[in-house]
Amino acid sequence: MSLRISSPQERHSAPRGRFFHRLLSLSMVLALHSGCGGPLSSRSQLPPPQPIFSSLEPIWQHLVLRRETYQDLKGVARLRLHTATGGGTLGNVAVVLGHFDALRLEGIGPFGQLVFLFVSDGQRFSFYVPQERRVISGPASTQQFIPRFGLAVEPKVLPSLLLGDVPLRTLPKAGTLTYHAADNLYVWEGIDPLRPWQYRIWFDPYRLFPVRFEAAELSGKVVLQVAYEDFRRLEGFLLPYRITITQPLTEQRVIWHYHEVQLNTGVTPALFRLRVPPGVEQVELQ
Repeated sequence: MSLRISSPQERHSAPRGRFFHRLLSLSMVLALHSGCGGPLSSRSQLPPPQPIFSSLEPIWQHLVLRRETYQDLKGVARLRLHTATGGGTLGNVAVVLGHFDALRLEGIGPFGQLVFLFVSDGQRFSFYVPQERRVISGPASTQQFIPRFGLAVEPKVLPSLLLGDVPLRTLPKAGTLTYHAADNLYVWEGIDPLRPWQYRIWFDPYRLFPVRFEAAELSGKVVLQVAYEDFRRLEGFLLPYRITITQPLTEQRVIWHYHEVQLNTGVTPALFRLRVPPGVEQVELQ
């Protein structure tokens, strides 16, 4: 599978060698919690898990194990944007993800032209639109609206969302875990220890991966909703091929649908830095 991961403006290329990382075995977990990662309607018809956990520890342990099996991702996805006034579709977005930090997105037009280039190394981001001859840059913690991606999120959050994970770098020990029999899902409710957000995260009860979550301000106002669907196994890693990201306050919704993916092939850090073309306006955000 050939994936376009560089643009005419940047002549960096990924190394030809393949560096496959040893994957941690999930066999013991899957033997205890085999089941289906399908839609909610079909999952609710399955029998409840045995045993039903009352402690967070098995779920967080499985999430940590899942994170350790993954090193990087290269893929191609279709992006659909829905807004209060309309929307649009971009059929090919080339994506490269580092280990929960770095991100590179290239929007490719119908004739192979570069529509946009978005890169972040986890510390800083840059967004380049060739037609506008402008580069917007700033800290990866900036909550800035990203044109053509349709979201007002911190760039450092996006790698987690595009991997079917949750943006909790430190997994909380507090909070409540309950089993919802009607949906046949675990639900954890708690507060991010590193930021003033409260979360509700729904977990598949058999394989213990997140299937959706929402983040809210401490006032209770929901700012982000994410749903993961169409899970497929890639080298021991379960990846949602369909990701729906919604921001209720701005009525923005993005549906991300992978159609080509490679895991753990090895990527170079140069892919996550932008070499600004000459004569381009540069805008710095704080």
